[in-house]
Amino acid sequence: MRMTKLIYLIVAGCSLCTAVNAQSTKKGSLPEWQKKYSNPKEIRTMFTNPPMFYAPHTFWFWDDAIKDEQSAAVMAEEMAKQRLNPGYAHPRSGFDGSVAALPVEQYLAKPWFNSFGNTLQKTKELGMSFSYCDDYNWPSGQAAGKVLELSPELEAQYLAWQRYEVTAKKTVRYESIDFAVAGKKVNGQIDAATLQVIGKGKNISWTAPEGDWVVYTYEVKHHPGIDGGRVNYLDPKLMEVFIPLVHEKYDAQFGKEMGKTMPGVFVDNEGDYGWQMAWSEHFAQQYENKKKRDIRLWLPLLTEEDKDGIYAKARCDWFDVVSDVYTECYFKPLVTWLQERGMYYISNLWEESLLAQTVAVGDLMKTTRAVTMPGNDCLVMKSQEVHDFKEVQSVAEFEDRPFMSEIMGVAGWIQSPEMMKMTINSVTSFGVSHVVPHGIYMNRKLESIPFPTDWYSDNPYWDYMHLWTDFARRAAFITRQSRLVADALLINPLESVWAFSECYFKENAWGQEERWDKRAVEANRTFSEAMQQMNVNNIDFLIGDNYYLEKGEIGESNGKTKITINKHDFYALVLPPVYVMSRSAFHKIAEFAKKGGTVILLGELPKGSPEHGMNDEVIIEESNSLRKMPNVIDLATQKEKQKELIVVLNEKVKPQMRFENAGRLYTAHRTMGNTHLYWLANNTDTVRNFTAWLRDGEGAAEIWNCENGQMQVIPSGKEKGYNKVALTLNPYEGYWLAFNPQAKNAKSMERKNMAFKEKVLEGKWKLSYPERDTVCKTTAKVFYANDERIDESKLKLHYDQSDWKYYAWRENLSSKHAYWRMNIPVGTKSIVLPAQMLGKDIWIDGKKQKLSDTLVRLSSDASLLAFVLNSDEQKNPIVPFKFLVDSGEVDDLQSWYAFGLQQYTGYVDCETTITIDKPSQGILIDLGKVRSMAEIFVNDQSVGARLWPPFVFDISDKLKAGENKIKIRVGNLIINEIWMKDDMQKLRMWGWQGVPNLNLYDSGISGPIKLKLPAGAE
Repeated sequence: MRMTKLIYLIVAGCSLCTAVNAQSTKKGSLPEWQKKYSNPKEIRTMFTNPPMFYAPHTFWFWDDAIKDEQSAAVMAEEMAKQRLNPGYAHPRSGFDGSVAALPVEQYLAKPWFNSFGNTLQKTKELGMSFSYCDDYNWPSGQAAGKVLELSPELEAQYLAWQRYEVTAKKTVRYESIDFAVAGKKVNGQIDAATLQVIGKGKNISWTAPEGDWVVYTYEVKHHPGIDGGRVNYLDPKLMEVFIPLVHEKYDAQFGKEMGKTMPGVFVDNEGDYGWQMAWSEHFAQQYENKKKRDIRLWLPLLTEEDKDGIYAKARCDWFDVVSDVYTECYFKPLVTWLQERGMYYISNLWEESLLAQTVAVGDLMKTTRAVTMPGNDCLVMKSQEVHDFKEVQSVAEFEDRPFMSEIMGVAGWIQSPEMMKMTINSVTSFGVSHVVPHGIYMNRKLESIPFPTDWYSDNPYWDYMHLWTDFARRAAFITRQSRLVADALLINPLESVWAFSECYFKENAWGQEERWDKRAVEANRTFSEAMQQMNVNNIDFLIGDNYYLEKGEIGESNGKTKITINKHDFYALVLPPVYVMSRSAFHKIAEFAKKGGTVILLGELPKGSPEHGMNDEVIIEESNSLRKMPNVIDLATQKEKQKELIVVLNEKVKPQMRFENAGRLYTAHRTMGNTHLYWLANNTDTVRNFTAWLRDGEGAAEIWNCENGQMQVIPSGKEKGYNKVALTLNPYEGYWLAFNPQAKNAKSMERKNMAFKEKVLEGKWKLSYPERDTVCKTTAKVFYANDERIDESKLKLHYDQSDWKYYAWRENLSSKHAYWRMNIPVGTKSIVLPAQMLGKDIWIDGKKQKLSDTLVRLSSDASLLAFVLNSDEQKNPIVPFKFLVDSGEVDDLQSWYAFGLQQYTGYVDCETTITIDKPSQGILIDLGKVRSMAEIFVNDQSVGARLWPPFVFDISDKLKAGENKIKIRVGNLIINEIWMKDDMQKLRMWGWQGVPNLNLYDSGISGPIKLKLPAGAE
């Protein structure tokens, strides 16, 4: 559910993307993903309808048997109607034997390639993108088990170790191990200088010299990695086997479309270099080549500290090399192979914390630099927090590459259009330019899918999905054509976590923060909190590791000291607790401070380095010197240091943006040539009317509306060196605010509100169910009681059921009776009841009758079906009640639950008429509060649709003098129908957050519905 991709990155100063561009140029025009449009005028023209590559790309799970080799092509065509790229086909199992799965024998066989080829051809005809994920399930590199079938020697390896204490002159013997290492103890700790290999092979005998000794034995064993990878990602032979098994087969079949309709590959490999002390002979050799040392000599220092603090160097060396070898063996060959065909490789690594990165990836930023398209895995609504984006975004910005995010995985059946919009709003602020929604399933028996939700046509919002994809496409296009303006650089303390990683090798403390050294935890926590604080306070920043710090060039601009990294200028450095740091990187920080640059300390300064271990005198001396410099602000001991961080940054660096009455916004400041753009997004259900002061930009202020592609000049002025703008953000609204240096400012800053007369629409509404004649339910308001006799008052029409709860028939409820009150859907003409209820008493609107036929006809105003079940009947299978519906009339539009539609998923049409004597331009209809989407028809012509507020529509062009028919089509969420699947005990899972509160998923129009008439209209 993530991905990883690596590339051999820098060759003679040329980035990978430059190499890819050069390669593709030989073949002709560049594919869209490699293009950058440098002309602002061209970009402005393209904004209304950007290339379809920037539309979201589906994470498409092919998790069902291929029976019809055209069915996927039909689905792709349906996706294209909603301007959603078919994206990436991912072959998957059902993860247990009880549900649908792609038969593994079909994978990479004729059915797979025929179906894939038909879909590819259809996608090409539609001018969109379609490609593949390169393994069955995940992680990548296994070819659905075929790699190990062909080459069992490629099974993942690690070193299992044992520790023994040995006294002088004692002889020890070890059998069935691969090698052993001994070290002398001095004052209770190992002396690293005495570490020695005391034997290898299956029978080792060794007599301890004088003193106390520790012996470590190591045995090569097999174990899948953190993410379940069974192959050895540290063996260079892996890709020699894997690429021919998988990628070369696609090349043979579809090579002409590689780099075109098939722009790149999604590799679902979150990071899996191996288990604990991951091992290969190649790794050992590379360690010796890179560190000029036998790896075996310092393995004991991975699991315990020595007297001189060399353990910090030993651990940093180990993770440094394992990251390199993982990159060189797994990522580089695959990225290079794709590069030769003009294709990108998407990465999707463990980014959740420095602790997780350490044990799964090694060095996240190093690995990410090696891939063509950096990416992250954004499960559920993690899109609302900056943390999991920032390191990956930093690489994408510094290297000028697209940034992918796999969004909303396992969001559950509660997923709504508002959540989808909030996600695009926030990920745009984090720099994402390639959106991969998770996902669409080939298995359409949705109650059985393992990672809900599903984004396809069963959801009522599907018919309006293009509203979301168009918004995402325009937002992503501008993001990719521009560059982030970030004034602060947050330093990555990864090596401090590596230095204190002992618990992982000893206990596998994966995801268990309490087992880690408190220094590693503190470094990670402070680092994460600094990200969050800067983000919520609208301070743009990037993250620098040793690699980027060493590339930094210190200079000056307008009297301010700056450090420039790949064309990004930073005026402040922020250091979380850093216990270990490379000499060259730390020296660059000290040099920046000496020349007047602002450095803010949030914790301890380093005393150790990867070069010399925990007690590096050079580092200690420079730390002492740095702390005394006048431009170094030490917040380490401040109780509210994260809040103080914001105060200091705003004092030392002129803020890019300031707001009044805005609340929490998702923002970003980007440049495109001499055009400055500010992303502004409101992820709440409340209108924000606010004032913004924006530091950079000349010319006219323009709103670039990503919903409709229009650009609108708005008034702005200058105030104390800032552009001052009065703005409005509607609920869930996001847009680019650009300063166009080629246009003049609009003069007035005042908000001009058109005068409207408002008229609340009242009267009867006709309700109907488009293309539906049956509504099913398995739930009702139920009361469990042990009454000796049935209390018929509980079955009467106006009985107070407000404290009753919704239940289905449950086996584990042992009360004598269950009283059921099921409100009848509006427009019901008759009910089909379950056959097991024949002969029972039922009450329709409080009137008792014995059920002699499962079909019960109703009067047009019937509203309540009631009955009683005894304890035995509660154990019967749950069968839906079927309400045969036509249309009905109501006095007021209210909640769907009140209309008896608790478990209905679909649309309801609400019709009325209005009279307009003098139609004119600017007549609006405001639906007020709507759950969850609405489309308006005037005189049977669609005016427009919306998936999120405000539900306001201009209906003037479709009005005529006299009587006009108004139809509002309202849709809800798939969760209501899923509720019925759960009642019937057919639902596999709700999502990772458990059973939702189903009282929260009512739908309909709460209104008030208002007609807004400009002055003079009637």
